[in-house]
Amino acid sequence: MQSNDGREVVFISDQVALDEACENWFKLPALALDTEFVRTNTFYPKLGLLQLADDSNCYLIDPLEIQDWAQFVKVLLNPECEIVMHSGGEDLTVLLTSLGAVPARFFDTQMASAYVGLGFSLSYQALVQTVTGKELPKDQTRSDWLKRPLTDLQLEYAANDVCYLLPLYRELTERLEQRGFLEYLRQDTALQVENSVSLEQPDNWAKIYTGVSNAWKLKGKSLACLQALCVWREEVARSRDRPRNWIAKDNELFALACLSESGQTITVSDFRNCEELSKELVRKQGESLLNLVNAERDASRSSHNTVNPPLSPRMRRTVKAFREVVLQRADEMDIAPELLARKKHLTAVVLGVERDGKPGWPADMAGWRRGVLERDFDDIVSGQKA
Repeated sequence: MQSNDGREVVFISDQVALDEACENWFKLPALALDTEFVRTNTFYPKLGLLQLADDSNCYLIDPLEIQDWAQFVKVLLNPECEIVMHSGGEDLTVLLTSLGAVPARFFDTQMASAYVGLGFSLSYQALVQTVTGKELPKDQTRSDWLKRPLTDLQLEYAANDVCYLLPLYRELTERLEQRGFLEYLRQDTALQVENSVSLEQPDNWAKIYTGVSNAWKLKGKSLACLQALCVWREEVARSRDRPRNWIAKDNELFALACLSESGQTITVSDFRNCEELSKELVRKQGESLLNLVNAERDASRSSHNTVNPPLSPRMRRTVKAFREVVLQRADEMDIAPELLARKKHLTAVVLGVERDGKPGWPADMAGWRRGVLERDFDDIVSGQKA
């Protein structure tokens, strides 16, 4: 079998072949990588196929046949080898949860295409066609990658998903250097790797409550209750390997936290009378939830400053003013405005103004973006105070 660009496709389904390949890959300055996985009824994605490409061949690794990934992990962790992926956020999660490691160096061709002005959130197929003129089929995206044997169409699709990554990487790197944006991309990919790792660390599960809709309506012990409920759901979902919403939905956790506001002991009867709670949740998890809702806890562990209330008219005007700056600066840089800042980022910056009297800079805005936008944003805030 050959990939779309005419290279041989090498199948790796035994330990010896994988270790030998890793010995060669470890010496390379760049290696293309993609994953195929299934995540329909589980919390963790299930790795079904691992695709790689160097300048000689494309490789398809059957993870169901491999027991020891130690040599491959060394390749991922090699700081001298850049791992090239397209829209690699989910791939990072798959690698971390399946193999226990993420790349030491990571280049995302989708991010890079945005920085060179080819479009924001461009698909792999669209990028290949734009840069190389080649058309790739995309009819196997919903395949069952855990079923064996894989079909020839699946294998051809999987090989094509990596065969053009290294040529794209080199072309995009050259364009990034010409535009002076390569370091910007480096900051973004490093942050993406950092975020992927942090999501798997238990200490960060205590922050999940901040993303629950209407959490801003809760304070003190009821907000601390929501936090505890979110941590509980995360632990149960991971231990049972089931999607979060299969354990409890956000609106159900919020309703439980609201029940705790009364300060009185909550009973199963209270659960049954709560319209937001499903009968199945009460039946399966009632005892655990009663213990959580009725537990004494330190309200200082959760902070109302971390949840996002609806924006006031004044705050919305500030977001609009910030957005106008973003449009202007993005036009000057010849990049998509979304790459510079999206609405959720601007909202976070404005919430910093509301809380501290000056723009707040979340992690994904604190690098080069802050350098581009901070002076204008400060001028807007100062003008509103005058």
